[in-house]
Amino acid sequence: GAVVTSPVKVIMGSEGVTVKPAGEIEEGTGHHHIIINEGPTAYGTVVGADDTHIHFGKGQEETELILEPGTYSLTLQFADGFHRSYGEGISTTITIEVT
Repeated sequence: GAVVTSPVKVIMGSEGVTVKPAGEIEEGTGHHHIIINEGPTAYGTVVGADDTHIHFGKGQEETELILEPGTYSLTLQFADGFHRSYGEGISTTITIEVT
């Protein structure tokens, strides 16, 4: 519900898993994705890659999003080294308003 201005600084975090770059499968590890205006990706499904599905395969934990004014839902989705979603259980969604 925060009212923010663009660029929107996003700091990503996780509990119970370890952030590692994409490319290898290791239990309990993976990396973040931000999904704009959609909910979590189903468990085992590869997270898409486009303007609304942003990958952080290098293990990044912060970014800045350039967003036009409006209301957005941002879903932080954790996925394995091959971008396969860990599902709703390792995701969170917030709503923001960009002015």
